[in-house]
Amino acid sequence: MSQGMEGFEQELQALKDSYAEQVPQKLAEIDALWGSLVENGWDEVIFKTLHRMVHSMAGSAQVFGFTTMGKSARELEMLLKAVSNSGEPLSQAQYAELPVLVEAVRASAQFPDG
Repeated sequence: MSQGMEGFEQELQALKDSYAEQVPQKLAEIDALWGSLVENGWDEVIFKTLHRMVHSMAGSAQVFGFTTMGKSARELEMLLKAVSNSGEPLSQAQYAELPVLVEAVRASAQFPDG
């Protein structure tokens, strides 16, 4: 392996390690936002922040070695996007489905790739 490639792989691993260190905080932020919606009722600003965080996680997780978490986040993002596109607050059915999807993201975060 060339020194350039080895250096690149070391930098990539450092980025993956940094991302992995941030996962618990990202999950805690998602939990806090979701908890706020449950406890305080619908808030569009909180919902949009939650949607943006999940969207970012869905896009970045696979790149940094969390393929399963990325797929779970994508499923959650699809629900959030449907709500966003509808222009309506979460329905009762969506309030019931969302914590299941959040838990799937949390559970899959425990199993990074290889």
